[in-house]
Amino acid sequence: MFNDLRNRFDYFIRSNTKFSRKDYFEESPIVKETNYVLDVLERVFNPQFSESLRVLEIGCKNWEFVRGEYSFFQKYCNELFLDGVEIDAYRLYADFYSRYEVAKFYMKDLKNTNYYADDLLNINHEYDYILWFLPFVTMYPLQRWGLPEKYFMPEKLLEHAYSILKKEMLIINQGKEEAEIQKDLFERLNISYEFFGEITSSKLEFKNTRYGFVVRK
Repeated sequence: MFNDLRNRFDYFIRSNTKFSRKDYFEESPIVKETNYVLDVLERVFNPQFSESLRVLEIGCKNWEFVRGEYSFFQKYCNELFLDGVEIDAYRLYADFYSRYEVAKFYMKDLKNTNYYADDLLNINHEYDYILWFLPFVTMYPLQRWGLPEKYFMPEKLLEHAYSILKKEMLIINQGKEEAEIQKDLFERLNISYEFFGEITSSKLEFKNTRYGFVVRK
C-alpha cells in the first residue's frame, strides 16, 4: 500500500511537471544495444518488401534501440514510419535528463520517427510490426520501476496491442516465470504465437535469461 502511494505521488509529479535538462548529448553513443536489436530482429523477422511500413515499440523508455530498429526495417520499404510509446517518459536519470530528452537525442535525424509520452491504450494507429521488450506481466517489476499499480494490466494491454497489429509482433520476456505467464496470457486471449525459446546474442549479454515470442496475424 505504502509503495503504491509513493509511486502514485512520484508519477503524478514527474508526469505533470515534465521537468528535464535540455539538449542531451553523447560524444560517443554506445552501440551495443543497437547491435543487439539488429541481431534479434534479423533472426525472427523476414519482412516482404512494402511501399511503406509502420512500426511501434511499446515501452521504449529512452529509446536507445531506435537506430537498430530503424536500420532493420528501412531495408524493407520505401518509407518507414517508426513510433515509440512510453508511459513514464519523464522519469529522470541521475544527471536530471528525462527519458524523453534522451530519446530525442537517439532519434535525431531519423525521418518519420515519433516518441509518444503516453499510455499504450491511447495509441490507435494500426502497425505492421510491433516490438515489446520486457512487458510487465508480474506486479513486482512494475512497482520497482516506480509505476502506480493501476497500470498493471497485462491482459488488457496485450489485447490492445493485438488489436492494432497488422502483421507480426515480437515480445521478449525476462526469465522462465515471465515467459510462462506470457504463454498463459496468449492462451487466455486465444492469440496464436510461436515460441522461440531462450533469446541469446553475441552482441550483448544480460544477467537474466530472455525468452522470445512472435505473434502473427
